[in-house]
Amino acid sequence: MVAMVSPSSLFLILLFLSIPFSESNLTTDYYKNSCPHLENIIRETVTSKYISVPAAAAGTLRLFFHDCMVGGCDASVLISSNPFTKAERDADINLALPGDAFDVIVRAKTALELSCPGIVSCADILALATRNFVSIAGGPFYTVMLGRKDSLESNISSVEANIPRANTTMDEIIRMFESKNFTVGEMVALSGAHTIGFSHCKEFAYRLFGYSRSTPTDPSYHPKFSAALKTLCANYKNDSDMAAF
Repeated sequence: MVAMVSPSSLFLILLFLSIPFSESNLTTDYYKNSCPHLENIIRETVTSKYISVPAAAAGTLRLFFHDCMVGGCDASVLISSNPFTKAERDADINLALPGDAFDVIVRAKTALELSCPGIVSCADILALATRNFVSIAGGPFYTVMLGRKDSLESNISSVEANIPRANTTMDEIIRMFESKNFTVGEMVALSGAHTIGFSHCKEFAYRLFGYSRSTPTDPSYHPKFSAALKTLCANYKNDSDMAAF
């Protein structure tokens, strides 16, 4: 039986995730003198985006998670591919990262460049925007340590071993998180943090329509639950963005 993770534990885990795995000497007042309006600009940008696109909260949280799990919270997921190197964002598991999540970071960065050009890293913007989205969606408001540096490189080959997929086994997920010094309880809490968003039908359709030759539907699903999902996801092959919950 898995122990339940308290809200305070989730708060601590989100706080830990906001600190890059390889960075030190972060402070809460890193931009106090160089960009004093940072927090206000981030808050205004996030609030405006949330009002127009509420799903951007879940999308930005997911974007932050995908960034931090690959080499730390360094904004490498924001880097575009070039003729010589395919970047992380072009990995198949990252292709579904929502455009609104990228858009809010671009909007915040643009506003900050007008206020304090060349000062605030995209890595810090992503960390702060995620915190504000989590809070505005009803989650905890936590302090974010600042002073991250943006990565100058991003490689698609770094993604596969670090981001769990819908069909990744529990043992594989545990090993993946343990490699980053997370406990099983913290892994469960971080996985649960995704529940502010939605799940695309294509990610679990195989459990509804093609589980096995003898059993088309995963028998671990409650019959009423699987029937409801089949109705919601009936057209998933023609609509890759279709979501059930």
